[in-house]
Amino acid sequence: MNRHDQLNESRPDGQRPDGQRPDEASRPAPGGPLDYGGSHPVMALLTAVFTPFDEDGRVAYELVEKQAETLLAWGCPGAYVGGTAGEGASLTTAERMLLLERWCEVADGRLDVIAHVGHTSLGEARAMAEHAQRVGARAVSAVPPYFHRPTGAAGLADFLARVAEAAPGLPFLYYHIPSVTGVTIPASQVMAEARERVPGFAGVKFAHGDMADLQRCLRLAAERPDGGRRNGPDGHAGDEGSGGGGTGGGDGVEVYMANARLLLTSITMGARAAIGSAYNFAAPVYLRMLEHVAAGEAREARDCQLLAQDAIDAVAGYAGELAGFKAASALVGPDCGPCRPPLASLDAAQRAALREELGRLGFLAAVGAGGPEGQR
Repeated sequence: MNRHDQLNESRPDGQRPDGQRPDEASRPAPGGPLDYGGSHPVMALLTAVFTPFDEDGRVAYELVEKQAETLLAWGCPGAYVGGTAGEGASLTTAERMLLLERWCEVADGRLDVIAHVGHTSLGEARAMAEHAQRVGARAVSAVPPYFHRPTGAAGLADFLARVAEAAPGLPFLYYHIPSVTGVTIPASQVMAEARERVPGFAGVKFAHGDMADLQRCLRLAAERPDGGRRNGPDGHAGDEGSGGGGTGGGDGVEVYMANARLLLTSITMGARAAIGSAYNFAAPVYLRMLEHVAAGEAREARDCQLLAQDAIDAVAGYAGELAGFKAASALVGPDCGPCRPPLASLDAAQRAALREELGRLGFLAAVGAGGPEGQR
């Protein structure tokens, strides 16, 4: 049995077929609160990474190292593993655990790994959270249960608390994506409850277009546990001051914008951190946008946002957003292969058309994909 087959036949408890586990001693010890926003001048961009598959639909674990190297070359501080972009709901628990192990192995302290452990089963979610802490993840995150759904913020926070308790040494992020989960409880309500109920609560991954609720979340994140304010909703230090920018509160709570089409707008509202799948292929454009923001060059920043938005809209027109995103990422980094059913994937003709359209938009030149690497 080769290494690829071993990886695909791993056991659900995370143990490899040969009985070995990752070397826990080589893993970074669980750290303190997350502080991505406070450590970047404008905004930290974390990438929601794809799960690579071969043409037979098996997880191509061997490609993870290339994915990680691409992120590191762009200066990405962290990878969000097994979420929507990672098709986590289409993976077995064994696959999710082994994929996370691989990411922690190749990251090796150079890149933070955030493990998405959301599941319709509380037991499965807890098992994955415990495993994430054991193998060296920097934080855990979860969507709400999306089949039997919670009806209120308090009940949802209690569910999330049970998940977070399984990884007591790690920060926990709530993943708010109502278009996928069908859970429409405002993120700000969940955030308010989770702050009191969820151990290690570190914020919200906000994948929604409700900018009023985003603003409420940013205001909550700026509040210190003692009732004071670390920062105002615009991201500047409040009257009491904190000695730095960002919207993270004194207990390390942060809002992670997860709608790349609205990234520039979210910055003006005070967001200082983001997690998204578009950064698998559009990171160079967004990083240039952040440089313009830092330099006070509003028009140039807006041009970058519009170029990225045009590319996202174009890509989403080919077999759906996730399939298009995966195909576009192959133009600037490793080819992560097809999507798993029931999602469609692009055929050769669609890939060629996508490349041509992105070229016409000027996007490929902007991300440096005009050379041999972008010709594949």
